[in-house]
Amino acid sequence: MAKPTTYVGSSVALFLQGTPITTWTRPCGLTNHTITFSKNTQDTTVPDCDDLEAAAWVERGVESLDMNGSGSGVLAAESVERWWEAFNSNESIPARLYVGAPTDTANGHYWAGNIHLTQFEVTGERGGKAQVNISFVSDGEVTYNDVTAP
Repeated sequence: MAKPTTYVGSSVALFLQGTPITTWTRPCGLTNHTITFSKNTQDTTVPDCDDLEAAAWVERGVESLDMNGSGSGVLAAESVERWWEAFNSNESIPARLYVGAPTDTANGHYWAGNIHLTQFEVTGERGGKAQVNISFVSDGEVTYNDVTAP
């Protein structure tokens, strides 16, 4: 049995479009990332035309696709302004969600699309470091891409 190629946890990361728009930046401080893809379906019960009393099977058609995610970690002073800009925008913002390093052309991948930052939560506790929690949702199509050489 061959061992699988695995990813380190820190290679799952959210990057936001930078300035200039050809750059991508990873806001500092997030130590946990979650990305969820979901498929919304519509159920239709299809009867057996030869035996109307037989149990009917449910068929499902795909209605829509969705992506959402979250992140949490240490609130880095260098990232507060970027988080606030993303949250405070009425327009969705371009983002990339990586698995594998952005330079890993052998095993790196990312999903690209626009997102809305729907939650920007800051917490603090006496004696500890300030924390941040963010949540986001996709706005339109998200594409799956291989990391390619620059």
